[in-house]
Amino acid sequence: MPELAPLLATTSGRKGSQSSLTQNVLLRPDVAFASGVLVLLLTVLAFYKEVVYLEDVMIQYPVAFILLPISGIGALALILPMFVFLCFREDFLHTNIVYPKHYFYVFRRTYSTVLQNNGKV
Repeated sequence: MPELAPLLATTSGRKGSQSSLTQNVLLRPDVAFASGVLVLLLTVLAFYKEVVYLEDVMIQYPVAFILLPISGIGALALILPMFVFLCFREDFLHTNIVYPKHYFYVFRRTYSTVLQNNGKV
């Protein structure tokens, strides 16, 4: 597994800066787990609000029910890597899904594993 932390910590070009200190704190395992749970809860809340909004839209436009399965598939596709990140922490040391590059790494690794294992995580 490539370690993404050193790459991100050196992008500012300044050693000992406040931003690198913040990045180092965010890469601690306990902080990464807590922020992963927070991102997961916020994502679930966002999809819940989307479904509530779609229910209101479906009252005026009944054809909008087509968007519910699309929304569900999108929610599952975005949430599955978060569960993998939280459940298999030892495989994702020095990563935090708050960073988009780290989330993309977990996303890519999750779905490449799913494809290689015929749909099993």
